[in-house]
Amino acid sequence: MRWLKDLLVQNWGLKLTAIFLSVFLWMVVRGDPSAERVINIALEIRLPPNMEITSERPTSVDVTVRGAFSNLWYSPSIPTYVVNLQSYDEGEHSIQLTTQNVRFPRASGLEPIAVRPARLRITLERTAAKDVPVRVVTRGEPGSGIDIYGISTRPETITVSGPHTRVERIRDVPTETVNLSDRRQSFQKSLNLDIQDDLIHSAPGGPVDVGFTLGPHRRLQKIARIPIVPDNDAVTVRPRWITVEALVPITYERGLTAAQFVATVNASDLAAAQTPVKVKPVVSLKEPADPAIIIKGIEPAEVEVQKKP
Repeated sequence: MRWLKDLLVQNWGLKLTAIFLSVFLWMVVRGDPSAERVINIALEIRLPPNMEITSERPTSVDVTVRGAFSNLWYSPSIPTYVVNLQSYDEGEHSIQLTTQNVRFPRASGLEPIAVRPARLRITLERTAAKDVPVRVVTRGEPGSGIDIYGISTRPETITVSGPHTRVERIRDVPTETVNLSDRRQSFQKSLNLDIQDDLIHSAPGGPVDVGFTLGPHRRLQKIARIPIVPDNDAVTVRPRWITVEALVPITYERGLTAAQFVATVNASDLAAAQTPVKVKPVVSLKEPADPAIIIKGIEPAEVEVQKKP
């Protein structure tokens, strides 16, 4: 039995200290069943369908509880305070907070005594959505002698959703800023959307693909006496010629002539008309040309189409 004597006698001071600490920790963890404490617990808000909170949204409340905390520490469930607003309408509401909505784990044995704050003010607003265009934000100018021919986005529009009063104010959604300083070549870039309102969501929510088309500086050229050829021989057109204004790159040395254009009017449905009808002529280049050539205007913008006698 010598080994048993050694077990009890050797290092008896350390063993006594360990027993004392174990008892002390057990008493601390077990707690006093009559003690009161204040704990901060998460706030769970249940909203009506298609409704949002537009006021400051609380995330937790302070609850005064009575009882031993040992069971709470070892419970897999998390204490919560439930605010059920599913029957509420749009507008501002004052919500009274009582201990009845405190949710503790079933075996915790804790009793809620009070809740702070005593009430919440919450504003509800109907959710709305609409499609708006993407607006590309730029700064700086391209290199000398270079123009911006066009800026394209994919997608061109996005869907924004959120409180209806805020959605109604949105006309477009800007991107983060792109620096065009000294750029001389066309390029593409993925840009994030710059939505300042935290209550507004977008779909798609990721970056948009933006294409920048750059090219040589263009000059405005007028091309006169382009003949109009109707698509129906049973009508006449007045005037018979139009003038086109086109943007042409300065590197396009030949210039444009009337023979390079086709002008027509859609008169198929107008042959039976007894009185003259105003129609917008359609103008295009006969052969594929530099895509940088852009038709800016037509004079006159409308011509008169009438059935032949």
